Amino acid sequence: MKSAPTIAFDYRPSRWITGAIALMMLAAAGAPWMSALPANAALLVTTLAFVLGVSAIRVFSRPPFVRIAFRDSGWSLVDRGGVEREAILDAHARLGPLVSLGLRYSPASHFRMVVGPDNLDAPTRRRLILLLSRAEIVQKP
Repeated sequence: MKSAPTIAFDYRPSRWITGAIALMMLAAAGAPWMSALPANAALLVTTLAFVLGVSAIRVFSRPPFVRIAFRDSGWSLVDRGGVEREAILDAHARLGPLVSLGLRYSPASHFRMVVGPDNLDAPTRRRLILLLSRAEIVQKP
């Protein structure tokens, strides 16, 4: 019997990405005022940029799952209420210090997350990268 490594960690959204979203929102809100748009149109675009930006930050800051684990039985996600759901690794990518994971927990539902130095400690992130490099982990059942 082959033993599979296990890994589990609490997930919270990256503050770096939240900050980047906020900066993009501010840039989008300021851009109409530096163009030749009339003041009413610039105000409308600025308001729209703020509403969409705040909405994006709210959705990103409140992920549906707060704990991710990989065990012998596969991937699992734990939601805010403590309910555990089985998941399948759908996609993953390493982007410098960031690791992006895509997990499918039902035929039509995905959970995508990015972990990095600000929301996952270095030893756990290294173990996750090593786990993802194993061929049998990324195969779809």
